[in-house]
Amino acid sequence: MISLFNKIHYSWIVLAAVSGLALANSVASLNVLTVFFLPMSDEFQWNRTQISGAASLGALMGAGLAVVTGRILDRAGPRAILTSGALITTAAMIALSQTSTVMTFYLFYGAARVSDQGFIQAVSPSTIAKWFDKNSGLALSILFGITALGGVILPLISQMSITEYGWRNGWMVLGAIMFLTGVLPSLIFVRSPKNLDAYEDVSESENFTANEFSLLEVLHTKEYWFLTITVFITGIATAGIGLHVVPFLVGQGLSPEVAVATVSLRFLASAVGGLLGGPLADRFTPRALILLAVSTRALSIFVLIFADTFLTAGISGVLGGLSDGIQSTVLVLLLVSYFGKTNVGGIYGVNRAAAVVGFSAGPMIAGMGFDVIGSYTNIFWGFLFLTIVSIALVVSAKSKIQ
Repeated sequence: MISLFNKIHYSWIVLAAVSGLALANSVASLNVLTVFFLPMSDEFQWNRTQISGAASLGALMGAGLAVVTGRILDRAGPRAILTSGALITTAAMIALSQTSTVMTFYLFYGAARVSDQGFIQAVSPSTIAKWFDKNSGLALSILFGITALGGVILPLISQMSITEYGWRNGWMVLGAIMFLTGVLPSLIFVRSPKNLDAYEDVSESENFTANEFSLLEVLHTKEYWFLTITVFITGIATAGIGLHVVPFLVGQGLSPEVAVATVSLRFLASAVGGLLGGPLADRFTPRALILLAVSTRALSIFVLIFADTFLTAGISGVLGGLSDGIQSTVLVLLLVSYFGKTNVGGIYGVNRAAAVVGFSAGPMIAGMGFDVIGSYTNIFWGFLFLTIVSIALVVSAKSKIQ
């Protein structure tokens, strides 16, 4: 058994540890918060804007942190960043189980969102990109596939915990999951490749043949900004719909259980999209796949606007999930193919920060819109328009950077 373990290249061990953390990190996702939305708002009489604000504020703070943690990754490695993020989230989940005021909810859930966006999601993909060459597409597909799997499993676990034991114990269960599958693997197994020179790289790759760009050079290319604005726009639509999709579908006549099931279906499709993204990038250009992803996202929003049955809601969820999974996986590959991987931590960090700003704005836009006009429909039409703009931006980007 030990002999078999020693034959496994350490990059795969790091992938397993980071994937476990990524799965557990869904405890801080909007798709889990949306399950807690109704029971907490019913008990405390909080409105949609108040709950959305905690998610948005935490994500916005995480956006600024993502730029910093990406640069730290390039210089010092990932273990301290990922382990710290997992510990913060664990503590936040436990504290949320005891919250009784909107101020403490903002503090604790905001901390979880800062960790989610500024520590874990900002650093995990770049960590894997640095560890893998030839198998980078496969490795990132596994990472994002498991990340999406967390979005399938954890809303269901949350719903069952709330139903059986109440929402307070639901948060405690999520804290235990993060500690066991997030904190411990990150602390024990995650390392930087430059600290393990004895582990020879598994391959000489053709995936990273682009010139190596510095972050400053990257910031002077219009293609990078087209992609950055694209992830900002899609972040608005994804998070704005993601947090409010259960209340929206309940308002359309679906039961809460069915509405939550469509959320899990979306993340199951996202897992499939994540697993497909890497292999597809080996056959087609990453830019073409990003264009496919944002176009599919636009179609999913259009279907959702008219969804009033499980079938139509499910179709929207599947389309949206496939889009999420493909875009998340392929975007990292596209950035590496354009700009190299030496500084991918900082490059992806800035791009991720833009996405997170979009994540912070989307829930607030939807929440405030609902509180003012009493409906999500017009807001979702606006998200559809923004997504169409993102399609035009991807079309305008060059297929290759010289």
